[in-house]
Amino acid sequence: MTLPFSSTSKQSQRPIVRPANRGDIDAILELVSAYAAEGLMLPRTREQVAMNIDNYVVAASAGRVVACAALEEYSPSLAEVSSVAVARSEHGKGLGTDVVLGVERLARARDIGEIFALSLSDRFFLSLDYEATSISRYPEKLARYDRLSADGVEIVPKRCFQKVFENTWQTPALVEPAKEKALKAS
Repeated sequence: MTLPFSSTSKQSQRPIVRPANRGDIDAILELVSAYAAEGLMLPRTREQVAMNIDNYVVAASAGRVVACAALEEYSPSLAEVSSVAVARSEHGKGLGTDVVLGVERLARARDIGEIFALSLSDRFFLSLDYEATSISRYPEKLARYDRLSADGVEIVPKRCFQKVFENTWQTPALVEPAKEKALKAS
């Protein structure tokens, strides 16, 4: 008697991190709204997500968006990492890190030199090489908070973290500097 070969354990596929598209709007809104309802992040409307869909990065698994983050630009050199949300069923799998790193890549591609984030947890952003700073460094964010407060949105105080991108990329040297000097001297 022969038994058919089959594997009963499916290896779970790692979610794919990618730029968001229009088909992701409702899933992003669902993720963000769950945390906004708890006062953990600012609410977003469907229109806000749709207008800024090019600023979102998502992690998708089996066609389902399970994490998201957005880049909110304040000036050509300053932006905020916002709307970081991970489906509760996916916590602890590194997806928050994945989407934040995706947003960082987006910021670098747009030549943004500094990003900041607000969080209730120190560990997360510190683990991604952000430094603690004061929100007072970002009057643009404070002005937004003032507008939202005037509209009746409760603002939960959060800690502020920043990351400055250094322009560390250089053309590779073809000859080591010490050897180059020796060649010039001869």
